Amino acid sequence: MNIDQLSEKYTYEELASALYRKGAREGYSKVTDKTKWREPVMAEKLGHKAHKKISAGKNSKKYGSDALDEASGAYAEYKTKALNDEDLDRLFQRPTKNGKKRSTFMTVSGIYNGAYKVGAIKSYSKIDHYFGLFYEEKCVMIIKPVVGEVIKQLKSGLHEQQAKGGTTNLNTVYINLGRKDIYSIAYKDEEFFKQNDEKNLFSEQNSS
Repeated sequence: MNIDQLSEKYTYEELASALYRKGAREGYSKVTDKTKWREPVMAEKLGHKAHKKISAGKNSKKYGSDALDEASGAYAEYKTKALNDEDLDRLFQRPTKNGKKRSTFMTVSGIYNGAYKVGAIKSYSKIDHYFGLFYEEKCVMIIKPVVGEVIKQLKSGLHEQQAKGGTTNLNTVYINLGRKDIYSIAYKDEEFFKQNDEKNLFSEQNSS
C-alpha cells in the first residue's frame, strides 16, 4: 500500500496517532506537536468545517478563527495541548508520587498571537473558542471556554504586557479545569474517560 492509498483509507486522527507512536519509539517526545492536522480532527468532533487556509485578516469575519460552525453560523478558534502521562495525573487528580492529594486542578492554556491590540481582541469576542486536549495524538476532550472569560483575560494580558514593555504577541488565556463555571465540555472520548477518570470528575459534564 502506497502513501496515497494510506491517506485515502485512514483518517487524519489515525495517521497522526501512528506518526506519534513511531516518533515515541525512536525517542522523539510529542513529535507531532504544533501541527495544523489537529484542526480538521477537532472540526470533525464538533461538527464544524475547518478552514483550508490560515485564518483571514483582521477586516474579515473569519479573523482569528480556524473553523466554521455551519449549523449556527459562528466561527470558531481552536487551541490545542498535547498531554503526557504527568498531565493525565493532574487531569484526573491522581495522588502525587509521594502519595499526597493534589491541591490544584490542571490548567489548560491557549496562546493568542493575534490579540496584540484592543481592536483585535474585540474581533475575538465575536467568535467561539475551543481548547482541544490530545493524548498520543488522539483527541480525548474539547472544552469550550466562556467567551467573556477569554476576552477578560486577553484584555488583562495585553494591559500587563504593555505595562512591562514586552511583546504583545504572546497573549495567553488560562482555563482552570476546576472552574467549571468558565467552560463547558464540547466533546470527550467516552471510552478514554471510562478507563481513566477514576473519580468521575467529568461525568456530570456531558458533551454537547
